[in-house]
Amino acid sequence: MDQSVRPFTSVTVFGGVTLDRVARSAAEPVLGASNPGTVRRLAGGVGFNVATVLARLGFPTRMVGAVGDDADGSAVLAAAAQVGMDASGIARMAGRDTAGYHATFDDRGSLIIGIADMKICDAIRPADVVHAVETAPRGDFWVIDANLPEETLAFLASEASAAQRPVAALTVSPAKAVRLEPVLDLLTLLFTNRKEAATLLGFDPDDPSLSVPRLASELAGRRTTRVIVTSGADALAAAAGGDVRSYAPLRVAVSAVNGAGDSFAAGVILGLAEGHSLHDALRFGLAAAAMTLEAGSIIAAPFSPDALAERIGRGPRQLAGTERIAS
Repeated sequence: MDQSVRPFTSVTVFGGVTLDRVARSAAEPVLGASNPGTVRRLAGGVGFNVATVLARLGFPTRMVGAVGDDADGSAVLAAAAQVGMDASGIARMAGRDTAGYHATFDDRGSLIIGIADMKICDAIRPADVVHAVETAPRGDFWVIDANLPEETLAFLASEASAAQRPVAALTVSPAKAVRLEPVLDLLTLLFTNRKEAATLLGFDPDDPSLSVPRLASELAGRRTTRVIVTSGADALAAAAGGDVRSYAPLRVAVSAVNGAGDSFAAGVILGLAEGHSLHDALRFGLAAAAMTLEAGSIIAAPFSPDALAERIGRGPRQLAGTERIAS
């Protein structure tokens, strides 16, 4: 699987920006009742999470999205500045609320329910991202997520293809994954999970007979697009042309799964942007996901170039183990 991308010097992420409210039960949760626990406010969103990890790993990263003219929007922009992200592409939309994601986890860090209010993302049209497209550096790697409207995703994918830029996409959820179906042939890389991949292919996402390698293979097909399909705690599959391989995740002591999937994508993107083959770039992603799982969140994870390199160095001896990648 010698599928490398020429080295690039920066990344621009187009996608969702949210203010997350994350609740975790202190003990086994009792549904339908009040439970003791903790509640935290964190900047998030799929695209913003990917940009945060890349920025913390020292890679020049610009985020393009939107927040409202409210206190949550101010909190998001402050978080972007804190990690060294270029937030000049995050617009403040008057009269709109910043997107929000409310997630509740049990005492073991497993997601019970997540509710996303992403209406502001639906207002991001091609005209709102034209300036970011026109000012993109020559050596820019693009990332798009399916929180954006279909017409905006199509515009960005077409612009990337015309400029011969690599562009990676994240499906976000089964409901939003279908927004990427019209541009699959234009993508360099697609990140998806088992249910999202099944939905893209028109299959029943709850069909247990659908294997991850099969889904990756069918999505890749004859396309030049490389496809990575994750499946929670199970092995992931990567497909490039007719070559499909499975990868066992790293052994970790899981604190919480929140943000691990986005960290995985960021790690792989970093590896590809630096010119590594897809096989080697996956090691970057697995290491980044493991760091987030162990820490319990992207903010708590000890991201730095040296820390990631050290975690990658430990990875190959554990490839027979089990990994948790949030899907």
